[in-house]
Amino acid sequence: MLYWLWLATRRGISLRRLLELLRYFASPEEIFRASRTEYLLAGLTDDEMESLCDKSLDGARQIVDDCRRLRIHILTYQDAAYPNRLRNIADPPLLLYYAGTLPDIDAEPVVTVVGSRKATAYGLMWAKRLGYQIAMCGGVVASGLARGIDAMAMTGAVSTGRPVIGVLGCGLDQYYPKENRHLQEDVAAQGCLLSEYPPGTPPLGRHFPVRNRILSGIAVATVVVEAPEKSGALITAHQALDQGRDVYAVPGHAGTPNCAGSNRLLKEGAILVECGWDVMQWYAGAYPDRVQEYRYGQWMMPSAPELRMYGDTQAPVPDEKLASTSDSVRKDDKKSVDNPESGDYIDVQAVLQRLSGDEQQIYRLLDEPRVADELAEACSLPSGRVQTALTMLELKGYIERLPGSRYRRGAGGRME
Repeated sequence: MLYWLWLATRRGISLRRLLELLRYFASPEEIFRASRTEYLLAGLTDDEMESLCDKSLDGARQIVDDCRRLRIHILTYQDAAYPNRLRNIADPPLLLYYAGTLPDIDAEPVVTVVGSRKATAYGLMWAKRLGYQIAMCGGVVASGLARGIDAMAMTGAVSTGRPVIGVLGCGLDQYYPKENRHLQEDVAAQGCLLSEYPPGTPPLGRHFPVRNRILSGIAVATVVVEAPEKSGALITAHQALDQGRDVYAVPGHAGTPNCAGSNRLLKEGAILVECGWDVMQWYAGAYPDRVQEYRYGQWMMPSAPELRMYGDTQAPVPDEKLASTSDSVRKDDKKSVDNPESGDYIDVQAVLQRLSGDEQQIYRLLDEPRVADELAEACSLPSGRVQTALTMLELKGYIERLPGSRYRRGAGGRME
């Protein structure tokens, strides 16, 4: 193991070059014991040879000690337990550090769920719902545990009690982001945490795009919930395609920057997702003992603390017990009128009292059908906050969506 750790921590040598050296020399120990002449014959540059000529194993011993103390396990590229699914990608990591119980990844329908760090309430709702449903259908949910969509999808999956996988862009003793500490601990207790970085490695920005190839590489499919045009989620999706894996996407609100990337994936051929079974049904034949249909929990909502922690919104969250948008206005919210047979009137002032500030502005403007851009211009709010308010109003049943992404007050909510 010391030689593997020594090799994996060589600076100035690319991962692909290290894999080539493994094929040339057959083992890390042979690479360690090789001479400068042998390195030259292998086609190495001066800088690469200089790194390999540092024969100190002190760093490797320190990593072994740290892992033992932190109860972190190490898998090498040549170990039998190393997932073949990951070994067969173009640039598999030489080492995998893991905490918890490593599932037999090759025998499991692992599904990676990714998306924006600055998620809307709409995206968070879908992430939590899909994480829960995919797990209940027998999938092993994987995510990067980043703020936003990743964390919310994992929260939904963890709530099922099923195995899960978190892939970090830092050492497994690091908590990033810090607010995910308890979630990260839950993942390690219920499933496993994975990283190619040794303990003590900080969460540097350059690590995360590299980490994404592991997220897609361990999975049979990647689901993008909400992603802007430039995001790590799209990097993961494109890496999944390069690795020959399936890519799914949740349709987002047209014209919303946060959904532009995921909507583009749908235009390019990604499979549209409206529930967890939309994903898992395609793997029932390959995993008949693990995959089963499950469609419930569709109205699983992010809590108010989760919205504050992960969302890019100030809007409140509707009651988690909502069964559907059609009956989401509680009976005690309805006002009696002289003509009980008419469903076209509701006391607008009574409705406004139950809404947040953003929702009130939007609701007042919907005296006629409007699109989100019109509303944003009319009330001078950022498009993300307008879209969040629309989502919350729709979930509460106070507005309805029309063809062409237009919105109006729901039946009974129009001002007379």
